[in-house]
Amino acid sequence: MAVTRRKALSQGFSGVFLVCSFAADKRSRPVTGTATSAWARASAAGPFEPFQRDVPLLPVARPVEQTKSLQKYISEMKPGTASILPGLTTPILGYYGMYPGPTFRATRGRAVEVRQINRSGRDLNVHLHGGVTQPQFDGHPHDAVPDGTERLYHYSNVQHSATLWYHDHAHGETAKTLFAGLAAFYIVEDPEEDDALELPRGDYDVPLMIQDRAFNADGTFRYRVDIDRGFRGDTLLVNGAIAPRMKVERRLYRLRLLNSSNARPYEFVLGNGREVIQISSDGGLLPKPVRRTSISLQPAERVDVVVDFRQFGVGSEVILHNTVGEATTSAVMRFDVVKGGAEEARVPKVLRELEPLPPVNAQRSFPLTFNGLGRAQWQIAGAGFDDERIDCRPRLGSSELWTFTNNSERTHPMHTHGHFFRVVSIEGKPPQPGDAAWKDTIPVLPHQTVVIRPNFDYYTGRYVFHCHAAEHGDMSMMGQMEVVA
Repeated sequence: MAVTRRKALSQGFSGVFLVCSFAADKRSRPVTGTATSAWARASAAGPFEPFQRDVPLLPVARPVEQTKSLQKYISEMKPGTASILPGLTTPILGYYGMYPGPTFRATRGRAVEVRQINRSGRDLNVHLHGGVTQPQFDGHPHDAVPDGTERLYHYSNVQHSATLWYHDHAHGETAKTLFAGLAAFYIVEDPEEDDALELPRGDYDVPLMIQDRAFNADGTFRYRVDIDRGFRGDTLLVNGAIAPRMKVERRLYRLRLLNSSNARPYEFVLGNGREVIQISSDGGLLPKPVRRTSISLQPAERVDVVVDFRQFGVGSEVILHNTVGEATTSAVMRFDVVKGGAEEARVPKVLRELEPLPPVNAQRSFPLTFNGLGRAQWQIAGAGFDDERIDCRPRLGSSELWTFTNNSERTHPMHTHGHFFRVVSIEGKPPQPGDAAWKDTIPVLPHQTVVIRPNFDYYTGRYVFHCHAAEHGDMSMMGQMEVVA
C-alpha cells in the first residue's frame, strides 16, 4: 500500500517499527535459530496455557530500622532470574533481583527512606509514580544513579492513601528497563481511614500488576523497539505469572489493578459483564463508590475495585477478560470460588471528601504530535525533551488549566510528576465518575482534547510531565515544569 508523507508523519511511520509474532503452522518448525513466542505457543501450548499457576502473592519489603515517624529500607537494583515458563528461567533486572519487585506498604504521615544500591550494570534511577515528593527524590530522567553507586530516596508520604508504584526513569532507557522487570507497588495506607471505612484488608486486599511480554525459545524476554505504538507482547502476566488463577472465598475482595505494561491498554470485564465496584483511582479514594461492568486502564493508571464473590457459587470459575486484546491477550486471570467465612468488610456509600482546588492561575495548551523530519521524535508543544528548557513555571499553592490536544494517531497516557490533577473535560464533556477524583495519568486518545487541572500544593522545584507509553516518553515526549514560590 502506498503511504503518503503526510500520513506517515501523522501516524509515526506506522508499521516500520511494529513488533510482530507470526503464528506458525504447528507441523513446521521455523528455520531461524530463535523461535518466536507465537511459535512456542503453537507447537508446545503447555507453557502458555492460561490458569495453570496460582497468582503469585507479592512479597512485602521489610524495614531494616524504624521509628514512629520513619521507616528505613535497603534495596538493590540488580540482575536476577524469574520462573515464568515451566522448565525455563528468565533473566530479569529487578529490585532485590526479583520480578516483580517487593511491595512497600507505607503509612500516611510516616516517612520512608530507601537506600537504593545500583548493581545493575547500567545507570538507573527510581521514580515513585504518584508520589508527592521533593524534586530531588522524584527520579528526574537525567538524575541518574551510576552503576556501582547508591542513593537515598526520602518519601514524606504526606498524601492520602493510594495505590502507587515505582520504576526506573532513566531518560531514553525506561522502556527497556521497565520491560526487563524494574517495577513494583508502593501502597500508602491510612489507619484512621481503614478503620472508619472497613474496606477489605489483609488477605483480601490484593495488588495485581498486569503486563504483557514476549519470549524467546530459551525463556528470555523478547523485546523489540516500537516507537510508533510502543511495545506490545503476545502473553499476559499478572504478578509475573502467565494468566494465573486465584482461589477466592465467597466474600469481598479489594483488587488493586495496575497497568505497568510499556504501551498496551486494557479493558477489563469480569465474567459475563458482572459488576465490580470502583473505590479508588490514581490519587486515592473516590468520593463515593462507582459500579462498573468494565474498567479501562492505560499504561501507568491504577484502579482499585471491590469484587463481591458472594454473587458466585462455590466451584465457580470466573475469568477476568481483556476485551481489547488479541486471541492470546484476552484472558487475564481466573478466580476459583471456594467456601468462605463470615464477611467482615463493607463498601460504604461515602468514601472521601475531595479537597477544593485553589484558584486557576494560568491556562496552558500542549499539542501532542509526531515529528518524522530528521530524527523521529514524539513531541509536546512542538518540541522534544530538553533538560535545559523549562516549559512552564506554575506557582506553588495554585492550580492551572492544561489542555492536551492529540494531533496523532496514537494514544498518549499523559502523566504529571509530583502533583495530582483533576480531569475537567474530555472532548468538552465531564469525565466518567471513575476519573473524577485525583489522577496523575490520563489517556488522550487520537485526535482528542483533554483538559486537566493540576494542583501545585506541596513542593517547589523541577518536575517532568510526559507520555507514559514508555517508548513515546523515551523518544522525547516529555516536558519540564518548575514549580516556583
